[in-house]
Amino acid sequence: MISILRWGNRFVREDRASVLIETAFVAPVLVGLTLGGVELGAMYAKQTELQQVASNAMEIVLTAAPKTETEGAATIAQVRAYAASATGLTPTTSTTPEVGQVAVFKRYRCGNNSERQATYGCSNTSQTISTFVIVYMRTNYRPVWVDYGVGHAMEFNVRRSVQIG
Repeated sequence: MISILRWGNRFVREDRASVLIETAFVAPVLVGLTLGGVELGAMYAKQTELQQVASNAMEIVLTAAPKTETEGAATIAQVRAYAASATGLTPTTSTTPEVGQVAVFKRYRCGNNSERQATYGCSNTSQTISTFVIVYMRTNYRPVWVDYGVGHAMEFNVRRSVQIG
């Protein structure tokens, strides 16, 4: 019995096991922070990818500089195809894409009016009509922690416009 008490007393005085206990408490927190940092980096990369594709699409529009409606329609189709292939999103001709879609379309502005309209023409014929091409991409990103009941999927909406006329 005395040998058991001596062994127990030695165990209480031993501090090497305390490192193991502290590690057991801290390790899950460090793993969680690391995985969270990786997921945040992936979300940032996805947003940056969409913004880069939108910028490249605007460069295509500006480089093509369509002058006629036929050239404009061809440029819009080319930009839509580029954005869809670069992002993996589904191309749509709608002006309000669903999640997972990319839309490229024209809008018009009369004079210095801040509102853009879908149809060409102004009620005041003396106003100039400006033509814009708009790229609109919508997609979701589902972080891994959503699988464990923390948070929810995030929706990315990237919309860029450029004046062509």
